[in-house]
Amino acid sequence: MNRFAKIAITGTFALWTTAAVFPQTPPCSPPDNDCKPASALPDAPSATQQDQASQATAPPTGALGAVPPVYTPTPLTLRTKWIFYTHATFGPPSLVGAAFGAGIRMANPPDQYPREWKDGGEAFGRLYGDSYATQASKHTAEFVTQVLLHEDPRYRFAPQGSGPVRRIAHAVGFTFVDRTDSGRPTLAVSNFASAAAGGFVGMAYLPDGYNDVTHAGQRAALQFSMNAVSNIAREFSPQWYPLVRKLRIPKILPPWWVPEHRTKP
Repeated sequence: MNRFAKIAITGTFALWTTAAVFPQTPPCSPPDNDCKPASALPDAPSATQQDQASQATAPPTGALGAVPPVYTPTPLTLRTKWIFYTHATFGPPSLVGAAFGAGIRMANPPDQYPREWKDGGEAFGRLYGDSYATQASKHTAEFVTQVLLHEDPRYRFAPQGSGPVRRIAHAVGFTFVDRTDSGRPTLAVSNFASAAAGGFVGMAYLPDGYNDVTHAGQRAALQFSMNAVSNIAREFSPQWYPLVRKLRIPKILPPWWVPEHRTKP
């Protein structure tokens, strides 16, 4: 399986898991006017409407914490960033996602992998460990960098009215330049750090011939490209969000997969 096929499959899985995690969260949250349609702006919001808007923008919570909502001007606390990190690293989607990645790798293993990495339950266990270690390393490096450099982990949508090409460009650009806690544009060091961590962690345990710097760099580049694919999936979530509601994904998936969400009354 070539690199582009892996990116496409990972992007599809990212789209599905994001839909599962955000099934009841509107893709546009006030007070982000860049995301909110003009038709939805009230002429004179009442106190009740403002309270409902406040509830709608509160981070969704669950047994393992919250997942990052869409961008709002309100800075995140260290505790909230920690909650995001624990859900991304230890939540059910990450555990199942590692199995998904291991299955793909086992179905199309590199030619030079030894037998113990290609056949049988032991091979699946090794591949599962590799897949989970990659994601855990990515999320850990991302969290530490965001805390130290005050980066905001939330995605910010393209301005309202942008065409598809501009939206894709915005999503890809957000992989390189994101926002600080104060809302200023900044180099997305956390994305580079997470990709490097995910790529180079395999040097500690992968078989000979795949634990060198060259292969680690290739894996890091793949991880960074996956960040861009994930941003594109988030950017176009308003288009597939109605479909997600119709599919009733929370009813399809087991309860432990989907965190509890605060919704509009």
